Amino acid sequence: MISIPDIMKVSDTLTFVVSGRGFADLWDGLLSEGRVTTTQAEIRDRTGSSVGSVRVAVAEAQRRHFLFSPVRGLYVLVPPQYRSQGTVPADWYLDDLCRHLHRDYYLGYLSAAARHGSAHQAPQVTQTMVDRTVADRTLGPVRLRFYTDRRMSEWPVAPVTGPTGSLRVATPETCAFDLAQAPERGGGVGNVVTVLRGLTLDTEALARQAPRRPRATVRRLGFLLEHTDTVGGLDALAKIAIADYNRTPLDPTGPHDGPVDRRWHVVLNTTVEPDE
Repeated sequence: MISIPDIMKVSDTLTFVVSGRGFADLWDGLLSEGRVTTTQAEIRDRTGSSVGSVRVAVAEAQRRHFLFSPVRGLYVLVPPQYRSQGTVPADWYLDDLCRHLHRDYYLGYLSAAARHGSAHQAPQVTQTMVDRTVADRTLGPVRLRFYTDRRMSEWPVAPVTGPTGSLRVATPETCAFDLAQAPERGGGVGNVVTVLRGLTLDTEALARQAPRRPRATVRRLGFLLEHTDTVGGLDALAKIAIADYNRTPLDPTGPHDGPVDRRWHVVLNTTVEPDE
């Protein structure tokens, strides 16, 4: 049975939202402070409202595209220019989302490559590496894809200033190794070649990271870099590549037979042509 005080609380909340006072002022106030996200706990603290009142206000604000929730308990504020679509770009809130979930992360694959100026086509999804599983999600036109690597803390990242704050982004060398390890996440071998050509890579940084990467990844990356004249001075990678007699398919999703490149122990099961 609902008590009279509970009814009054809900009624007051609805009055504030509809009239533009109270909670509606809070959303605009947070935006004016340069804030991008808020939490249910912060909303309660700022307004002194009950959990039920906050839920009603948040539901109304979401309906009116004042905010949206990418994950339970976290709300992203939507400035007026984005309210027609009800979302904002993922890089506005990715750092806050991962912190809220207590995940280590970095922007990776094609999303990282684009940050470093190498993007044949604009990435259609935001690709993020995390240390523990996070479910993919689609928020209007924004698609978030998460890939798990429990060793990701070993790979160098670079802090980059995003539109609303800092982002952790794979260095060009980390991006190159990740793409070589899983070319399908970069649009296939052909597109990976295109992306690699657009990255400015440091051969010493590649050599430092190579011993900690799977040998198959080192072989594939070394072959692609050398045979597309992307970067020279790859002898350190070549020594790792020939440390055993195993062979690595150039395309990990293709057949495991074909001619073998003797320097890199790579099975040439696909042609190496950049996507146009």
